[in-house]
Amino acid sequence: MPDLTRKRNIGSLFSLQAPAKSVLCSLLMLVPLLTTLAACGVTNSGGKIQLTLWYWDRSIDDNLIAQVGKVFPNIQLNAQKISDYDNKVRTAMAGHNGVPDILGINSNVATYYPDEDQFYDLRTLGANDVQSQYLPWKWQLGVAPDGKMIAFPMDTGPTALFYRADIFAQAGLPTDPQQVSAQIKTWDDYLQAAQKVKTATNGKSFLIDNITTVYNQMMAQSARQYFDKSGKYIGDQAYMKQIWDEAVKAHQMDVTAKVPMWTTEWNQAVSQGLIASFVGAVWMKQILEEAAPDTKGKWRIAYAPGGAGNNGGSFLAISKYCQYPKEAFEVVKWLQSPQNQLTGYNELQLYPSTPATFDNQSMYKPEAFFGNEDTTPIFSTIVKQVPIFGVSPDDGAAGTGFSDQLSLMEFQNKNPDQAWKDAQAESQRLLTLQ
Repeated sequence: MPDLTRKRNIGSLFSLQAPAKSVLCSLLMLVPLLTTLAACGVTNSGGKIQLTLWYWDRSIDDNLIAQVGKVFPNIQLNAQKISDYDNKVRTAMAGHNGVPDILGINSNVATYYPDEDQFYDLRTLGANDVQSQYLPWKWQLGVAPDGKMIAFPMDTGPTALFYRADIFAQAGLPTDPQQVSAQIKTWDDYLQAAQKVKTATNGKSFLIDNITTVYNQMMAQSARQYFDKSGKYIGDQAYMKQIWDEAVKAHQMDVTAKVPMWTTEWNQAVSQGLIASFVGAVWMKQILEEAAPDTKGKWRIAYAPGGAGNNGGSFLAISKYCQYPKEAFEVVKWLQSPQNQLTGYNELQLYPSTPATFDNQSMYKPEAFFGNEDTTPIFSTIVKQVPIFGVSPDDGAAGTGFSDQLSLMEFQNKNPDQAWKDAQAESQRLLTLQ
């Protein structure tokens, strides 16, 4: 097996080599450095500290950002809402030019681990003083393998079971969320319920959209992913085969709608009742409401089969190019305080990573789309039960091999045993390209 633990660096993609005595080259290399310093953390004529923030739409409440200058009168925060976010961040980091002082990082935080030298260690700025205010598993995701904390917790993505109560009733299944949670505890329970729904509706409704969802949501519940703490690939071990086999079972039972996520077909399927349930993160509430507005009142949410899981959630980081890291950290800490995470939830449905926020009653209210069910108690319980899990910069490459083969199995009826072997081979091939 090839060595897959080597360290990669974004900046190395744009490294230059030149004769040491080349004055011209030295001057040219100095220009972007001066440009970078001019863009990060300088003070203006009024004596205020200038800080730049990059974020994407709906990742931070704009009203909170607007309050930073009032909370910190000595700081002017220049916030920029960036489209094509990840590509622009990586381009800036690779060129060591124009990198913002504070930047958002999505759930792909592990892909920034190899470039930890481009970030401040937040513990040196006082992060340890507030660690107890955040969920342990979320906090740990911001810590790179070498122990440097590069990312501060923002929102989370606890997962649950979304289901159509009317179709459950048609199949003779319970409809109350507590009763559904009690009856569908395991993924095998879920597959048995899926068979009942298919039979009762003559194949017009399915509890599962596709087998990749089964696989991905089981992975979201697993403390082990594709690599161990040392960076060794473990995606060929028994725990992974067990998750794979559950997806295979769903395929062999023929209880999926065979509709891929993130397609217009998926939107139509949830709107028409072809898809009667799925396991997804809390942020799927908004996606479901927008995809199937005519089904308002028919959906409910229960605990997911298989236990607590998380899918998604963001972070804030401070780049090494920031000249005022302590002041930048005070802004980060304030933006993501328990009180302001409550604002983020109430305004943008960003699920908090601060347990104290769950004590605030403004989080708890009936939701008309879900039959006036208050879904917050379920998600607030789940998010505190998510196991600490490790992530790797190479998770995406490893996972692609599996998802590709699951699709071939579901949509082209590929042999499951051969698909498993090919998933391993394809993952190894993709990893060698990293």
